[in-house]
Amino acid sequence: MADEESGYVQARFTTKQKRYAVPETPFSVPVKVGSQELNELISSLLSSNESEVSESEAENERKFQFDFLIDGIYLQETLDKHLRLYNISTESVVEIEYVEKHPTPRPDNCLLHDDWVSSIAVCKKCILSGSYDGNAYMWDFNGTCVLTFDEHTAPVKSVCWINVDDDVGVFISSSQDQSIRLTESVDTVAVDSSKTKFCSGSWDKTLKIWSAVADPSASDEAEDDGKAKKKQKTLSNKRKATTRTPLMTLSGHVEAVSSVLWIDQSTVCSAGWDHTIRIWDLSAGVNKQTLNGSKVFCDISYSPLSRLVVSGSTDRHVRLWDPRTTDGAVVKNTLTSHQGWVSSVAWSPSSEFELISGSYDMTVKLWDTRSLNAPLFTMTEHQDKVMSVNWTLQTSILSGGADNQLIIYDISGGGWRTRDSDMEYQSADTT
Repeated sequence: MADEESGYVQARFTTKQKRYAVPETPFSVPVKVGSQELNELISSLLSSNESEVSESEAENERKFQFDFLIDGIYLQETLDKHLRLYNISTESVVEIEYVEKHPTPRPDNCLLHDDWVSSIAVCKKCILSGSYDGNAYMWDFNGTCVLTFDEHTAPVKSVCWINVDDDVGVFISSSQDQSIRLTESVDTVAVDSSKTKFCSGSWDKTLKIWSAVADPSASDEAEDDGKAKKKQKTLSNKRKATTRTPLMTLSGHVEAVSSVLWIDQSTVCSAGWDHTIRIWDLSAGVNKQTLNGSKVFCDISYSPLSRLVVSGSTDRHVRLWDPRTTDGAVVKNTLTSHQGWVSSVAWSPSSEFELISGSYDMTVKLWDTRSLNAPLFTMTEHQDKVMSVNWTLQTSILSGGADNQLIIYDISGGGWRTRDSDMEYQSADTT
């Protein structure tokens, strides 16, 4: 409830982070305050609880900054403006949730390539990158290139891990040489959750489903050219490739397929230059749903946490789609900040609210879907268009661009290692 004459509102502060919990007693809060003043209030309340925690813990709590949400939306102005903007009643106590402020992304490492970085895939042990020089590269998390795969004769457009067990890793790479290579330690590929199938999309307007299971009857002998071969550092295309046929071909797009992903083991989602996102039922082999856009789609990503699809388009917008909706209003939200094509998007693997986008405007943006007016952070380290973005499990964001750089951003609030420089540069040269 609000006292209009005095300019105060009754507010109750709640958090899901129990270590920062304060008494849930309503407070009389001035309506003209914003996040800074609310942070001071929470800090003072936490200080009053110092008798219940150690001195070091209390000191750490005072250092933290918080963001505030009302009805699930970030407070980005003063309380009175926010309440009026979203038509929130003050007749009863206003519930204000606070969460630990997201750490500012910090450039941590730069992995230099010889050409554009088109694609990035991450597993628990290492980073895989695809480049326009026709190679795929494997990096450890210290930024050292440990393997180079030169299986292709044209730019690599997409890379994807199938599985990593102990010291053996299996991945897929696709290329403009019209081949898809399945390697043990076309334009787009994605692997299903069972790791037994993968899907490819192509400029021929089709999707194809392939088996990712090794064929024991296939021969994969190396050609003996009489020359010494590099061991460990380079896996070359001297091996004879085995030819596979797809398990299924899906037709429906009327222009090139730009991105594919798996929603579950029987459902694939694709996006194309025909301005459509299509949902495919693999058990029936049919296009069961079509989401219509207004411009070319460059990339899509699906979150099993929020169950939403995010898209990047040539009209510079990032859009959230709900494929479960049947009333026609499938565009849930539009995020606008980029000034060029949105070439790559990726949901956080650990948060239903966070996603990243990369653009031809040379920026990478970190978004929280509870803050629709602006991104949380904009990263401007690239010197040319951004081609691909991805996450590690929790601590880092990765981006690759036409400046031949794969940049790693630390988002843990700390860092992988202590050093004097802001960012280190590592080369893909493994000779």
